[in-house]
Amino acid sequence: MEKLQIPATKSNLLRLREELALALDGLDLLDQKKEILIGQINLLAARADHVRSRVNRELGRCYVHLDEALLDEGRAAVAAAGLAVRAGEEIGIRERSLMGVVLPLVDIRLGVQRPGYGLFGTSGTMDATATAVHQALESLAELAELEVGIKRLLAELKKTLKRINALEHIYIPSYRVTVKAMEETLEEKEREALFQMKRMRKRQK
Repeated sequence: MEKLQIPATKSNLLRLREELALALDGLDLLDQKKEILIGQINLLAARADHVRSRVNRELGRCYVHLDEALLDEGRAAVAAAGLAVRAGEEIGIRERSLMGVVLPLVDIRLGVQRPGYGLFGTSGTMDATATAVHQALESLAELAELEVGIKRLLAELKKTLKRINALEHIYIPSYRVTVKAMEETLEEKEREALFQMKRMRKRQK
């Protein structure tokens, strides 16, 4: 590792020692942050897997009812009824912060389901499809919250790992080499100064 090109003086040595100590403290904090981020990512990922399974089941029911509606009423009637469906949901998004990462909190309030289409030209399969879709919205909102949170945490973890690598492999080794070289240079200068002082005293005697 190449040392920094800094003049070997006592003031520079003191400054470099302080900066090295700060870098080591920063590395410890980043390691702690990394562990917290990994723990939170694992927690959200486990929840997301559970919610994703539930979403897949609920959407599976939606498609079953949709297939039945298509068989009963035809594609044109289903498309027309779909345009008239009103979910009546209210979505609110709040935020929370974890280690400087903004995570979304999605609140969804589902109103009473009221078909937006008339009774003429539709059957119970259409109602079942609309009900299944309505019920799946809450799980979809929860999954979106988790997946966005995981994505943001992963991005922050990536940045944290880059900083840790820079400190471990570039910044700290370079400072250590520079501090050691500067200490050796100053010690050599002190020995040389002491030797010169002894020579002068001998001459004076």
